[in-house]
Amino acid sequence: MRTLAVATLTLAGCGAALAQNAPLAEYRQDATGFQVVENTLSRRTLEALTDEFMQTMLDPAALGSLSQSGSNLVNSVSSGGDLNTVRQRFNGTQKITNSIALGQVNIHADTVQTGDNLAGTITGRTINLADQLLGADARQLIFNEAELGILYGSISQIGTNTANMAIAEYSIGTANQDIVRGAVQLVENRLEVAASASVAAFIEQHGTNFGNMMVSDTVESVERVFAGDQIVRNTVVLGELGGGPITQTGTNVANYVQSSRIGTISQESTGVQLVVNEIIGPSGQLVSGPNYTQSSNDVVNMIVLSPPTGGNDNADIELSQTADYPQQQSGGNGSSGQTGNSVSVVR
Repeated sequence: MRTLAVATLTLAGCGAALAQNAPLAEYRQDATGFQVVENTLSRRTLEALTDEFMQTMLDPAALGSLSQSGSNLVNSVSSGGDLNTVRQRFNGTQKITNSIALGQVNIHADTVQTGDNLAGTITGRTINLADQLLGADARQLIFNEAELGILYGSISQIGTNTANMAIAEYSIGTANQDIVRGAVQLVENRLEVAASASVAAFIEQHGTNFGNMMVSDTVESVERVFAGDQIVRNTVVLGELGGGPITQTGTNVANYVQSSRIGTISQESTGVQLVVNEIIGPSGQLVSGPNYTQSSNDVVNMIVLSPPTGGNDNADIELSQTADYPQQQSGGNGSSGQTGNSVSVVR
């Protein structure tokens, strides 16, 4: 087995900063360029090996499992103390590709493909000013791809993109979080099984996009705009009908805040959220059945008022929420939800 991993980074003034108990620290992080991870396992990369050696490598007793994972992180500040000002800008590309192409080989072991992209994260005891931007040229991309012969083991394909996240233990003063038009968060999970998955095989595909996330006990003033695209595509192509259970889930979350005390908050959404779950049969038709579960959930402009530490707080909240964007979901053998302009009070 050969695994090709390529990581490329061309960034300016970015990365991760660790501030341990730094009083009122100020940070500015700007990132452009590329973070790329490529993991490839293909019979074509093993042409020099004999078939006997190839089968030995894929023997479950010798192999145990196939696993491909990738992660990218840019613009991160973590502090055990107070942060004065943190400004983060990302206009680059984070891309993860996990690819397995063993169409003539019977896979007996379990297979896992995972990808995680994170751009713009701030954590501290308190944050005076958080200013985060995912620019028009920003891309967070995850591709999990597998072409297999006969699948006897289980396979999981999982991708998560996260952008503009601020978490404070006690308070966030002023916060601006923008995902502008042109920015894209995309997860694509695709599996093709040439013959049949065994009865015991379990197939699962999960894709999640998070944008403009904020959690703090107190939030004083927040302005947030989501105008980008959040897309999840889960596809399974079966060479034969039947086989084990298949689960496909897609989740998009934009403009989410959780706090026990909120002063002024403005949230605007004009972007796109899309979830596509597809199971395709041997003739190219979409199929469904009792063993196939597909679910999707799109959430935008959501506020969760959690219980305050010192008891109930009856202070007024100045709130403005605007949602003018398409939410689209396909694949209906399961559950689906679309939420816009939501306030949940947990008191």
